[in-house]
Amino acid sequence: MHGRLKVKSTEVQKEEKRREQQKKLTAYRMGMKKILSSRKSDSYDAESFAIASQLLFVNPDIYTLWNYRKEAILIEKDKSCEDETEGEEKFIKFLESEISLTEQCLLANPKSYGSWHHRYWVLMLHPKPNWDKEFNLCNKYLSYDDRNFHCWDYRRLLVNKIGITLSAELKFSEDRLNVNFSNYSSWHYRSKLRTLDESSVEGELSLVQSAVFTDPADSSAWFYLRWVLSNPALTKDKKQELLEALEQLQELEPDCKWILLAKCWLTGSLVLSDSEYVDKRAVYYKELIKLDPLRKGQYQQYLDAAQK
Repeated sequence: MHGRLKVKSTEVQKEEKRREQQKKLTAYRMGMKKILSSRKSDSYDAESFAIASQLLFVNPDIYTLWNYRKEAILIEKDKSCEDETEGEEKFIKFLESEISLTEQCLLANPKSYGSWHHRYWVLMLHPKPNWDKEFNLCNKYLSYDDRNFHCWDYRRLLVNKIGITLSAELKFSEDRLNVNFSNYSSWHYRSKLRTLDESSVEGELSLVQSAVFTDPADSSAWFYLRWVLSNPALTKDKKQELLEALEQLQELEPDCKWILLAKCWLTGSLVLSDSEYVDKRAVYYKELIKLDPLRKGQYQQYLDAAQK
């Protein structure tokens, strides 16, 4: 009827979407064909290089294109070595353009493996890399998503380049955890910063214990707790204290399987020096079978091994 907006049917929308996808696929195939056909060991085609940029803007996870660009960069590097007057300056300008490309790709996909890896590779070739700028970039992306493990891994590569102290990084990680305990990436980052010893293991135990008591249902801190418990520097007394604390927590959270699992981890190490924990461990696995029947077979296997 007149005056009414015509609404497209579902079939029409599907057909339009299909045509748009087909159009993009055709452009992608033509672009890739152009790039691969012009690929040479001692030179590269400027038009193909530009097409690669456009394709990466759309999809930054095409590893073939990043490798193609690496070949071109190495060609430019060889050229710069031959030019003693302006070679380095031109090469730096070329690399800065490549760094800018990776940043555009990261805006499209902040979790692009290829973009992060290529960016670091380029900076390692850079005669005058700005590592402080990279560190600020990490802070920016972690403020957007503090669980972006690509960015955490990149940050770890930068720490030694800039000379950031261990205490400063531990504080940064703890600050992120205080914002959100459910952060696998930050917990993992802490585990890679240092090897725990007698002077540090109790502090980490205290931190992760606060996390699991704050939100027992969240799994991220429990995995970190398991890593802390595996450290030989943790004393038997501390393990027993934690076991008692977990008994109290279970009274408040009787349906939380993570508490029972942690008790199994603890008794698994305590049983090595005290056989009285054998029966306790068996009881915990039997409770897990009832509480988490989907993993009944797994717990039964652990129970059988514990009773041997």
